[in-house]
Order: sequence, then C-alpha cells, then structure tokens
Amino acid sequence: MKTLSESMQMYGGVFLWVQILVILLMLVMAVIKFRQYYGHVNLASLPFHKSHHAILFLGIFNLIWGMFTQVLGFVQALNAIIAAADVSPALIMEGLKNSFVSPLIGLMSLLVGALLWAILQGRYTSMTR
Repeated sequence: MKTLSESMQMYGGVFLWVQILVILLMLVMAVIKFRQYYGHVNLASLPFHKSHHAILFLGIFNLIWGMFTQVLGFVQALNAIIAAADVSPALIMEGLKNSFVSPLIGLMSLLVGALLWAILQGRYTSMTR
C-alpha cells in the first residue's frame, strides 16, 4: 500500500499540492464571504477588490494550472519514451490515465468555484439593490 506522499508524487507531485492549496484558499474565501454576505455586514462598505470574484478566478486558475501540468507531463513522458528502447503499452496507458488527474481536479475546482461565486453573486446583487 502506498503512502499519501507516494501517491501524490505519482499523480502530480508538487503541481498537485499547488492545486490543493488553491482549493483550500477558495474554500476559506468562500466561508469568509458567506459570513459577510449572510451576516449583518454593510456591503456598501466593502470595496470591489475585496469581493467574491476572486473565488471564480481561483477556479479558472486551477483549471489552467491543471492543463499546464498535463502538457508538462506529456512532454516529460515523450522525452522518456524517446530515450527508452522499448516501452510497454500498459506503461504508456498508465501514464496517460495518471495525466488526467490534474485537469480533472482543476475542472472540479472550477465547477465548485463557479457554483460558490453564483450563490454569492446572487446574494450580493440582492443586498445592494
């Protein structure tokens, strides 16, 4: 059985840790914004740059980061295949399967971020009218 560290290294290494940190940041920001928007805070005192739009931006960033890391993994895999004399198809398919972990995490974080943003945007719009 693999440890968490070994699994993280196999599926994305440092790049996956960045995605996890961005997801945690998104969730912390969402909790803070939910407390502000559904609490008793005067939204007129909140400047635009401190609004909820960063949650959506972080979701988009995570998706782009995941696609970037997949392309980087493809380039590294192709270099390894070129250097190797014989590579089994099963090994190539395992690598291809693992390469989709980061983009899927990015896509899921974008979906969650967009949902949180939409809820907060609706609340913000209704409170500022």
